[in-house]
Order: sequence, then C-alpha cells, then structure tokens
Amino acid sequence: MIFKTNRTIVGFALTLILVFASTALGGDDVEDILSNVQKKYETIHDASVSFTQNIRFGVMKTEQSFSGKFYMRKGGMYRIEGEEQIIVTDGKSVWTYSKDNRQVVIDVYHEDPKSFSPDKVLINVPKNYSATILSDEKAETDVTVLKLIPKDDKSQVKWMKVWISREDWLMRKCQIEDVSDNLTTYAISKISLNTHLPDSLFLFSAPKGVEVIDLR
Repeated sequence: MIFKTNRTIVGFALTLILVFASTALGGDDVEDILSNVQKKYETIHDASVSFTQNIRFGVMKTEQSFSGKFYMRKGGMYRIEGEEQIIVTDGKSVWTYSKDNRQVVIDVYHEDPKSFSPDKVLINVPKNYSATILSDEKAETDVTVLKLIPKDDKSQVKWMKVWISREDWLMRKCQIEDVSDNLTTYAISKISLNTHLPDSLFLFSAPKGVEVIDLR
C-alpha cells in the first residue's frame, strides 16, 4: 500500500492538474476543461470516494492492488481506509494506523503546497503541471484524457494522465509514473458529494491493545 505520512503529510505519492496548454478537441481546449474541473471543485464541501489502486513496480516488475475508501472535507480533513492502513487527519493532527503492526503513529499535520494530497488525486487537480489533451473516450460517461507534465524538473513524478468526465467534470481515473518507473493507477468507482460528513469521521481512536506513538 502506497499511502505513507511523514512530518509534512505527503503520502499518496501523487498530484493532479490545473494549468496551461491549448489544444482544441471536441469544442473544448485544455484551459476550458481545467476551468470546469476547478469550478466543480469549488462547489464541493465534502466527498466520499470508492477507488481501486494498482501499483506496477518498475524495478521489481511486480504488481500490487487494493481497494479503499477516501473521505474528504474542505479545511484539510480527510480519511483514507485501505486494506492494511488507515490515515486520518482533522487538519491539525494526522493518525496513521497500521493494521498488521497494530500501531498508530500520531503527528502534526502540515500542508505542503508542493506535496500530493488525496483531494488533488481523487477530486481536484493541482497547479504545477502543464497539460495537453490526448484523446476523448467512451466509458460509462464521455471522458477526456489529459496528460500532465510537472513544471518542476525536480519532481518525483515523470508524467500523469487523468480521465475527466464531461458529464460532471469529475475524475474517473488517474495514472502516475514516477522517476523510479513505478506506475500507479487509481480507478474511481463511486463518488458522493456534499453529504455532510460528520466531524467524528476525521478523528481516530486507537483500538484497544494497539501501540500508540505520539510525535506531536
């Protein structure tokens, strides 16, 4: 599982779009598409996302897959529930719970504008990439595929592709290749928006018998 945290909560080694390039396709260019995605994001107060993550490791030539749930609320709050790990933050503290190790690590939450954050991977798209249109595709909904190249030549990401639905301007799929040639794919199966997720979802209480390491 790829979700990790450190003193500056970067886990999810990822990021997504929001920037320039201009290639006309189907009546919309890149700026139009990204503007629509951003406008959609601005209407979202909270979201619940079901996803599947597949990682193909470049060096070992092996693959790993799992399914999970992601919950977010604006204000730096999110919760990621995977098969082996749960990560929760209320915008102040972050809890990382390893089920196998029966251990919870608590740290201070720091938002780093250059880091990957879950909402930028599964809901919104960031600002440090140049984007071009690759194609239009037919799936459950009409989608446009964008390719994103980081502007920072020190980025750990080589390129990203995102599949944007033209029906609701939400992401349906995201693919990232990093500098180690690892290819990570997120496929989104369900999104629910603005359901008034409770505060309790963004707090974590360690199960009985679990080791707690508090680094705050």
